[in-house]
Amino acid sequence: MSLITGLVLGAMVLYLIGYPIVTEEEIDIVDYRERVNTLEDDIELRKEAIFSELGEIELDYQMNKLSEDDYKELKGRLQKLAVEVMKEEEAS
Repeated sequence: MSLITGLVLGAMVLYLIGYPIVTEEEIDIVDYRERVNTLEDDIELRKEAIFSELGEIELDYQMNKLSEDDYKELKGRLQKLAVEVMKEEEAS
């Protein structure tokens, strides 16, 4: 019984680790504006989410998980969104 359980668990681990490596899916186009707007009207929470995502993108790029083109595109979108949120905060 323990042998079967070990084989099943081993197969699951191989699948979970190997699937992302074997598939070559490109980065999905992320609509940050839509995601941030779901954070209601809390500007501080929206700013925190944007800057956190910028940090994640920077880390992914430094670890070579993102191509330079993807990095620049995602960073540009988030920076524009950050400027919009900061302007909205100033207007409040």
